Amino acid sequence: MEIILLNNVKKLYDNELYASVIPTASLLHTLLQNDRSLATSELEYQVLLYYGNACYYERQYRVAIKHFNAALLMRKSMIRYKNVHLAAIENTCEQFGEIETRYRLATCYRDLGEHSQAVATLQALPAKSRTPKVNMLQAKLVQQGGSSNTTEAILAYKDVLRECPLAMEAIEALLELGVNGIEVNSLVVNASSVPKNIEWLSNWIKAHAQMYSRNHLEASKTFQSINDNTKFHQNEHLVTLIGKSLYYYGNSTQAQLYLEMAAMINPHNWDAIMPLSVVYEYNQKLQGLDKLTAQMTNIHEFTSGHWFVMAQSFYAHGMLEKASSFAYKALTLNPRNVEAQLLRGKICLRTKRHKDGIHFFRAAQCVANYRFEVYKGLFYCYMGMKRCKEAQTMCALAVRYFRNLPRSYVMFARTLIHSSHPHPKKSAKKVIGKALEIDEYYAPAVALMAELCQAEGETQEAIALLKKQVINYPHYRLFTMLGDILAGEKDLNGALEYYTTALSMEPTYQRALEGVNALGKVSWSNNKNEQDTSMTSSTNQDEEWPIECDEPSIEAVELLSSPAVAHDDGESDTFSDPFWQDVDAELTN
Repeated sequence: MEIILLNNVKKLYDNELYASVIPTASLLHTLLQNDRSLATSELEYQVLLYYGNACYYERQYRVAIKHFNAALLMRKSMIRYKNVHLAAIENTCEQFGEIETRYRLATCYRDLGEHSQAVATLQALPAKSRTPKVNMLQAKLVQQGGSSNTTEAILAYKDVLRECPLAMEAIEALLELGVNGIEVNSLVVNASSVPKNIEWLSNWIKAHAQMYSRNHLEASKTFQSINDNTKFHQNEHLVTLIGKSLYYYGNSTQAQLYLEMAAMINPHNWDAIMPLSVVYEYNQKLQGLDKLTAQMTNIHEFTSGHWFVMAQSFYAHGMLEKASSFAYKALTLNPRNVEAQLLRGKICLRTKRHKDGIHFFRAAQCVANYRFEVYKGLFYCYMGMKRCKEAQTMCALAVRYFRNLPRSYVMFARTLIHSSHPHPKKSAKKVIGKALEIDEYYAPAVALMAELCQAEGETQEAIALLKKQVINYPHYRLFTMLGDILAGEKDLNGALEYYTTALSMEPTYQRALEGVNALGKVSWSNNKNEQDTSMTSSTNQDEEWPIECDEPSIEAVELLSSPAVAHDDGESDTFSDPFWQDVDAELTN
């Protein structure tokens, strides 16, 4: 009877009727347990493997783990006693080999969140017998385990590339772990199985190396060259990488174009959709975000990406409690969802829960230390907690780590403007100049430089700077800023022209509407000087120009202008002399 049952279990398994395999294999297993005279080692070994694999396919991982472990123990006993049937059994079904069994056992442990057990299961295999998929799983488990010792993961990824040089996931992981791009390129090019005519791959590796080393603009240019000069033009992954690089750089306008294109090519491309939802919120394109969210509600199977897009939508509409709840659900499904970690940190900043915000930004830093938002978020959290020494450290790290990113210099300059120390305050213009050297059309730097010029009485320089910017990259806020400056110079016709242009781009922009109304009052009044002074004062002193492309500047304004900036321990300024001297040296070099 046991042979008949085994044959039927095998037939059910071969026909992939795994749910039917489970009860039948259970009956046979009980039969062998109750009558040991029938239980030969080879028969019991096969039953355990059929039973365990069926449970694996049916996602009954706890039961699968039990039977896989019992099968491996039985296998060890069969080797010890030199059972001649073992080789025949494993040759009959390749899924019954030790490598595949341990791989599936490790997968079960991983899906149950028991990463250390999964790693130990794979480490029991001799290094030479590990297949690329085993090495890939082991490397990912070690990397995602959060261990500071990444040597094992790096070695495993390298083993993958030696056999599969086009394993893009392994290439990106090595670069993310800090392996030099030249070394990775050499490893790929010198692999025995590398295909011919893959010159583009060296640029692909170079671009990823630039992205993970925080040279985001250069990365976008390298990806763009692949897109323009090869037959991979408008490939969804390539377009996504261009968009993400621009998003990391802070150019949300250009990032939106590429991310929208990637999402149009593949509406289920979460690597594009998640940053696109953030970019929509940055650019105040709430209609586009609402449309993206509406698409999510028509899908019944929710992933981490689904929950994040919903959370981002609630955040954009000011529903912070729901946004936090949905971001938590996104992290439950994928703890390495960087966008969800950053969003929870931003929610904590909005709600003044700075200690919790530090936790979320630190968690994001462990996964993606190449993201500027991590350091900016930590900086504002420490400022809100009056822990100014830590805030100094974060600001210095931002400048040092992101030397080629104007966002770091803009953040630093905004801080210097609010400083009570005379030397740093005077040097804000120098810092903004450094940002404009990197990118002369970076809108936040242009707006802040114009603001500084106007404050120092260099009105014509401010006007020239803004006009140059709007010719190449029109922005309704910059047009409004020009209108304010010209109104202050009593050029009412010029001011009206710029206000009108701003409203044609954004009809509901309140500041431009107020500017037009103020001009109307001036034109109907005989007391122009009084009205001009009133208008200029209201537009230039009460509000800082929030042209930041990475997040709303409300948080920055509130934190930097609040009493939290001042020390309670008697220090006169947020930024000490030694700190400023260190950063000044960084800028000079």
